[in-house]
Amino acid sequence: MPDTMINDTLSQAYADPVARLLTVGDVAAYDKVDWPDYAARFDLGPEHIPGLIRMACDQSLHRANVEGTEAWAPIHAWRALAQFQAVEAVQPLLEFSKIEEYNDAIVEEFSTVYGMIGPAAITPIETFLADRTLPWLASSLATRGLAEIGRCYTDHRDECVQVLIRTLEHASDRDPAANGFTISSLLDLKAAEAIDVIREAIRLDAVDWPISGDLETVEIELGLRERRNTPRRYFNPFGMGKSWPKGDLVITDLTGEDDEFDEFVEPRASPKIGRNQPCPCGSGKKYKKCCL
Repeated sequence: MPDTMINDTLSQAYADPVARLLTVGDVAAYDKVDWPDYAARFDLGPEHIPGLIRMACDQSLHRANVEGTEAWAPIHAWRALAQFQAVEAVQPLLEFSKIEEYNDAIVEEFSTVYGMIGPAAITPIETFLADRTLPWLASSLATRGLAEIGRCYTDHRDECVQVLIRTLEHASDRDPAANGFTISSLLDLKAAEAIDVIREAIRLDAVDWPISGDLETVEIELGLRERRNTPRRYFNPFGMGKSWPKGDLVITDLTGEDDEFDEFVEPRASPKIGRNQPCPCGSGKKYKKCCL
């Protein structure tokens, strides 16, 4: 007898082999190289895509006790959909991201799922991003998905960049955090051709700059500037009077104000922190997704 009993109602709602995902449990790792081959291991096929979509977006499962196995089933379901390159899953997952609260698994994996589904996901993502009232989280997952597609499918990189540019053209009508993540995705794609629309969004004060970096940071990332002309603008998430490394500087916040330039204290000899390296604040997230 298993240690954790499966809810009978949920079991009845899903037929085998999809129902087997209710018993798998902890996903252990978010890196796709560690994902099992869901088709081979669980006898899943394209005919099971509708059931997998329903499971991936099942709020009763998302709210299940994490000490059981049911709460992990949606993750296994969307991973299987990614491996099947199930383009019909893109729109439901995008819509689900609008209503679901912040969830580490969704944040870590939805953009990966879109990237694995591939170029066929570009059009539904662009349609989704046309809604300028999107919550920042849903928008950021979609734009990061485009960056992942552009990275994995280099022949479609320019197409992804153009979608991101068209999205940022409406920066004044969108959530500043969403705009920050859109710029971050453009940086991931090294999209120097987007600099005009980025500059305009920043000029309009429509960007949550701690997400993407300020304009000089963006220009350096895109190879359009060699060094800063001003002290690095930095939001101190830890309160007043704290000093810690930020790239090649040590920064002290003396004002506590989010929208002020922090004081430059001294040069730092240690190497610059890469965008994909662990954040020095100790959060466990990548630098670009945390304190950059």
